[in-house]
Amino acid sequence: MEDFYRDNEGLIYDRVKWHTRKKHASIESYLNILVENVRNHPPTLDIFDLFASTGLCYCEESARYKLGEPMWKGSAILAAECLEHYSNGQKLFLNTYHPKPTICEAQKVNLKRLLGKYSKIKPTITTLAIEAAIDEARTQLSPTYPSFWILDPYSSSDLPWEFVEKIGNFRGQWKTQTGQIRTRKPEMIITLMTYGLQMNIDINTHIVSHALGMDESEWRPKYNVLMEKYHNTRKALIDLYAEKLTKLYDKPPIIVEINTTEEAAIVYCLFLCTDSNAGHYLMKLKGLKDYTTWEYS
Repeated sequence: MEDFYRDNEGLIYDRVKWHTRKKHASIESYLNILVENVRNHPPTLDIFDLFASTGLCYCEESARYKLGEPMWKGSAILAAECLEHYSNGQKLFLNTYHPKPTICEAQKVNLKRLLGKYSKIKPTITTLAIEAAIDEARTQLSPTYPSFWILDPYSSSDLPWEFVEKIGNFRGQWKTQTGQIRTRKPEMIITLMTYGLQMNIDINTHIVSHALGMDESEWRPKYNVLMEKYHNTRKALIDLYAEKLTKLYDKPPIIVEINTTEEAAIVYCLFLCTDSNAGHYLMKLKGLKDYTTWEYS
């Protein structure tokens, strides 16, 4: 089987499970909040997707479970559409990486084809490992706000905490109409692979340590206390990660849990982070689509 699904036009799609569609529905809902609610004198908006892949998804489970169309747009193309409709959209930075150069190049070519239909955005596509991608993205970060970062790794080991913290410590700066200088941290949506971390909690503890940014001697006692409270490994991990993000942003993240096709288990969680009072309130007010009842349309 080819690594990708290929349609009649030669476009390639990542082969994914249906719960990936729930994740993208949540990301799309948040991007729609930006488009629909930031209208009067909107600031510039730059979007950075560091795990862009092909930009498209294909799900073989769709027919089996009668879930709807088997193909949909991934986060990179959802970001492009957001900037196309946002009245002051600026830069789209996409990083697509694969250790096999031929696959990496195929992903880049696919993204270029897909982005050709958008007239307003200014895309940059890189093919770098994640740490180098962050450094390159930093050079293109606008001094004005806001910037929005999509951190949707292929596995928990692809996004160590140190990289999340590095991005969270970036600063945007702008001058208000009254001449005051304001600063903002990037807004982020992060996928935490909770299922993979759960599987390694007592086996490969270094994987958990890298994801949480803590040595086991630090996170294990906290984890044990949370297990006494929840009797649930996933909830304990979510609390530990949310605590780190709360310290980084001075505000608790908004959390969305994504479950499997059969609704049997939570496979990962999305964390939405912002240090803006208005942005945090708006996220709470508007919320996200309920992924358990979301349907393809």
